[in-house]
Amino acid sequence: MEYKLVVNKPKSDPGSSDIIISITDIKFHTTNKREGSIGKTIKKAVETNKPGRVYSNIEKRQDNKPILDLILQDSDLLEVIKGYNEQGKRVFIEIPKEVPVLAGKDTDEFINSKKGKRIIRKIAKDKK
Repeated sequence: MEYKLVVNKPKSDPGSSDIIISITDIKFHTTNKREGSIGKTIKKAVETNKPGRVYSNIEKRQDNKPILDLILQDSDLLEVIKGYNEQGKRVFIEIPKEVPVLAGKDTDEFINSKKGKRIIRKIAKDKK
């Protein structure tokens, strides 16, 4: 039997034993970060009760699918959610209406560098 994930608005509030996955922000980086399993990262965050960070390479996304679709396609995440459901826990994914999109520390450093300033000037010049 195939396990299917259904995403919809919750009919009741989460209980104390339920799992809440909350998307807090999106950061863009100039350096390549390690791209790991979303499911394993979330499982570790739940077990240690500490926040986790998931990395995804935008270049691998050939279409304009929403971020939630990208997250839900991770096979490890489906296994983690299935395991929690078998334990009687529900999994909630909380996405605020406005998710802040920020530049990562390495992006800020690049923008303030000599090469970054040159690129920004060229972009401004090309817009004219």
